[in-house]
Amino acid sequence: MSPLLLEGSRVLVTRPARAEADTWAAALSAAGARVVSYPTIEVRPPPSWEPLDRALRQVGCYDWIIFTSKTAVLFTASRMEGGRFPTGSARPRVAAVGAETARALEKAGVRVDLVPSDQRQDGLIDAFRSLGNSARFLFPQALAGRDALTQALRDQGCQVDVVAAYQTVPLDPLPPPPAFDVATFASPSALRAFVGTHGPGVLANKTVAVIGPSTAAEAVRCGLSPVVAEEPNIDALISAIVRVRSPKGDH
Repeated sequence: MSPLLLEGSRVLVTRPARAEADTWAAALSAAGARVVSYPTIEVRPPPSWEPLDRALRQVGCYDWIIFTSKTAVLFTASRMEGGRFPTGSARPRVAAVGAETARALEKAGVRVDLVPSDQRQDGLIDAFRSLGNSARFLFPQALAGRDALTQALRDQGCQVDVVAAYQTVPLDPLPPPPAFDVATFASPSALRAFVGTHGPGVLANKTVAVIGPSTAAEAVRCGLSPVVAEEPNIDALISAIVRVRSPKGDH
């Protein structure tokens, strides 16, 4: 990708003010964009740690632990002794939804047993479709997170313990956004927070670029026509933006 294909584009980054937002900003800047930091949500601990702590105390009874975000990895690791996951015979197998989540697990000292080729929850659903009906899963995720994977596993007879590892909360007050040409969203909650304060009209004549089908579906529900990354990473998102903003669609 040419480093300046987004030159002059003002790109709104709505991710929470964490390392992931910095990674996005660096990649967009390298592509020539003028990055506008504008977090719409913040990430907090769950209302109670007890469900996660209880599950982790008996982690050896699970066959699998599933992680569908880097944030879930970081918050779960924070509740493990020394921030490290168990090893040896007490260790369940570990599934990560994609490469970014897998890297976070490996950094925490965890061997990842499964990363689906389709790096979405749908990919995990397909990967686990051949399991028997006696498998037991631990699924630490965002409070009130997406339940498609949980429901699919339960439908095939598996036991799934879903526990809140963190929650996302809309920033309040959320000031008016600075001038921008492109708005990027990595989660439905970030988009809902924006639209809940400013309404969808602010985005109507802008490029709305999203990662993942759930965020895309949320955008459509808001009456928007999002540009969707083909893979769940910032490079794919930049390529998607370039396709609609480059005069020739070159990338």
